[in-house]
Amino acid sequence: MGPPSNAFYDLYYLLARGYPRQAALELIRSKHGLSREALILLSRCIHPPEINEEIARKKQGPDQVRGDCLVVDGFNQLTTIYAAMIDAPLYVCSDTMLRDSLLAGPRLVIENIDKLVPVLAQALQRLEPKEAIIVLDSQPSHSGETAAYLRRVLGIETMATKNADKQIIEEAQKNNCIAATSDIAITLKAPRIFDLAYYTVTTIIKGAARINNIPHLLLEQHHRWCQNQAGP
Repeated sequence: MGPPSNAFYDLYYLLARGYPRQAALELIRSKHGLSREALILLSRCIHPPEINEEIARKKQGPDQVRGDCLVVDGFNQLTTIYAAMIDAPLYVCSDTMLRDSLLAGPRLVIENIDKLVPVLAQALQRLEPKEAIIVLDSQPSHSGETAAYLRRVLGIETMATKNADKQIIEEAQKNNCIAATSDIAITLKAPRIFDLAYYTVTTIIKGAARINNIPHLLLEQHHRWCQNQAGP
């Protein structure tokens, strides 16, 4: 079960006013009695205004991917696509990036890679990047076999590496690739980013997922708060 709607607003309110993230999260956890999973989801989804604005500046649209280099954070993006395929809740977060509620790591991607590949192939075919590279973290079991399967079936460069984040950032910074990821550490360092999971969910899977729009929720909560403050 996800956090209550006012927990998202409470965390955003604190971060926007300069509270340290961990202190703010602890306050919200205590106030709302959140589980560990709900707290993790909340932390992934809510960022301070300056980060939201920075990511918005970097985001590229599908037309900008066409004819360009795309480096894909494999487990990150495929987990969210898989969540949509099984109708698990998804969240357009405060930075407008799509994230899943599974919090399951790479296991579900590895176990269901045969179902994910046709969907990913269709998305890449529509986007028409000049070059695509998929990067996987090599730590999970069978990640090497998964990389080999993706390479063989899709016919594009796929690698499993000990430091996937570093590899993706280097491809983005040094080789001027667009990074397809919702990982906050990568989005802050990559010059250009693309939400491949959101594109795939909304154009290929088409409404199979329950998408919660957090920016809209924050606006609704803010209006409600302002109305309450204006009362007697």
